Amino acid sequence: MKLRTLLITAIFLSTLGALPADDSKIPKQEFGLEEGLLPEDISTFPELKTWAIYQSYELEPDSPHLGLEDSICRMVPESGLRFLLEKPSNTKSTVYLYLDLTKYRPLKGSKFKPRKLQILVNGKPKRSILTERNQGFQNPVEIPLEPSEYPDGKIYVELLPSQNSVGRFWGIWDAFVVENRLDEKE
Repeated sequence: MKLRTLLITAIFLSTLGALPADDSKIPKQEFGLEEGLLPEDISTFPELKTWAIYQSYELEPDSPHLGLEDSICRMVPESGLRFLLEKPSNTKSTVYLYLDLTKYRPLKGSKFKPRKLQILVNGKPKRSILTERNQGFQNPVEIPLEPSEYPDGKIYVELLPSQNSVGRFWGIWDAFVVENRLDEKE
């Protein structure tokens, strides 16, 4: 079944760039244009890969789902990150929120402490992501949402790192909402 995308707008405290006309329904974050951010709020794949090598980790790249791969990541501060996705609230069925998060695999001999990320949608806990030496998660993270969970069309997503997540370990490459689940081959 062909994936139908919803018209959504991702607001990460900035103006968003547009994809070519045929892909205009998918948001693309232009993090480099954001005002008031610290340099450590934004990272690119090469920067994170270099950091990962020094930690003896391997970084999973930005996934190419729906053509959103831009290798620019919005880092999640220790205090958390909140952003807004908007979609028309005329949908009467479940939609799917997808979050493409930074994911590291420990290499042999590395020190890799467990870290947890709590995901809230409109103030309600929806999912916890745990990463540790022998356990990870699958990207992009899928969160089903019923129409009653975003009655005004606003989907506030909050990412809260666990207390032991010192620094900016977590990051988000992309966030998008679709009407149909992504296929394994997407």
